[in-house]
Parts: sequence; C-alpha cells; structure tokens
Amino acid sequence: MRKLEFISTSTAITDYAESKIAKMETNDCVVRAIASSSGISYDKAHSFVADKFKRKPRKGTYGFISGMNSMVTSGEKLNRKAVKKVDITVKTKTGVTTMTVNKFAENFTSGSYIVTVNGHAFTIKDGKVVGNVSDAVKIRKKVIAAWKIGIR
Repeated sequence: MRKLEFISTSTAITDYAESKIAKMETNDCVVRAIASSSGISYDKAHSFVADKFKRKPRKGTYGFISGMNSMVTSGEKLNRKAVKKVDITVKTKTGVTTMTVNKFAENFTSGSYIVTVNGHAFTIKDGKVVGNVSDAVKIRKKVIAAWKIGIR
C-alpha cells in the first residue's frame, strides 16, 4: 500500500512535547494544523483557534472552513503569513472532481498547506503530511478545502 511521507507532530510543532495544554487535549487537529503550517507554537495556536473559531477545550473546531475563507477574504494573516485558498478541482474524462490527499500532495510539493477532509484537518508541508499517521496512509480521501499559508 502506498503512503505519503509523514512528519510527526512532536517534530513539526514548536514546543509540542513540552506543552501542558497539548497533553490534555483531544479533537485538536485544527490547532495542530494551524501550528504546523504557520510555524507558531502549539500553545499560541491553541489560543488563536479558541479566539478566532470559538473552539472549546477538548472539542472539535466548528465553522473552520468558513472561518478560513473569511480570513482569505479579509486579508487576515496567520503568524504574519498570507492565507490563500487553493483550487482543489481536477478535470477528469467524465467532468470535474476534487483532489484526493495523494493527488494534492503530488501537485503541491513546496510550501505549507492546511488541508481538510471529512471532519478532519492536517498540514501538508513540502509534500509531506503533518498530522496523524493515518493521514499519510488514507491517501484516497477527498480533499474538501485547502489553504496555502505564506508565500514561498
């Protein structure tokens, strides 16, 4: 079975292993995606997601896609980095569809991206997955939305 390269959260996120907040959290994929894509610490990302998306501790982040799209529209930055929506559509013989995680990683091999799939978010950074190990294995999942973080 093919899988993508994977970078562990503890390696990709500043101060993740030392964070007392991270040790108590669950359902924090958006926090980890914000931290790993923008280069801020887990604790700062946790605070940002609580403020921006009204996330409660140990609860998922609801309204994340619309909130990210709002950041794009308003020009709001993430750790002084621009946020840009990414076109995830691909043409097929029968029409247009959205990319799979695998196709996204193949097409976006440079830069940091937050990617959402059904009920979950993670980072693809320079073509490598930062998130859960399963994100690098379940590569046939459809991407629902994606944003580039920073210009590179």
